[in-house]
Amino acid sequence: MSQIASFYLLKGGQRQKLSNGGCSGEVYMAIWDYCEGELDIDGRWGAPQTEDTLDCVLLDGEQAAELLTALREQNLPELAAEIALDWELPTEAVQSGLETLLSHLKLVQNDTALLYKMT
Repeated sequence: MSQIASFYLLKGGQRQKLSNGGCSGEVYMAIWDYCEGELDIDGRWGAPQTEDTLDCVLLDGEQAAELLTALREQNLPELAAEIALDWELPTEAVQSGLETLLSHLKLVQNDTALLYKMT
């Protein structure tokens, strides 16, 4: 089963593909689990699930702003090390995933949303 991570910026019915930062879906799954469990931000609820989707997160402008603020308050290298240890992943990959996610969250405004899918 593949683990292709894809990000999209959604606005007005249009979908713009964004970079996945070269990280696997497993890295982002670990990050999303951290966001749900530790930050209480659940983007999986209400996200469009299909038969070929292994993981999916949809963040509207408010959720994206909340997550961006919460992640900015963290020491990213320490957070990456914590998540990496819990999931037995390379710390560098998790750090890269966090940095990519932060850059995407900055693009989300009130009239846009961020969609993540792993297929």
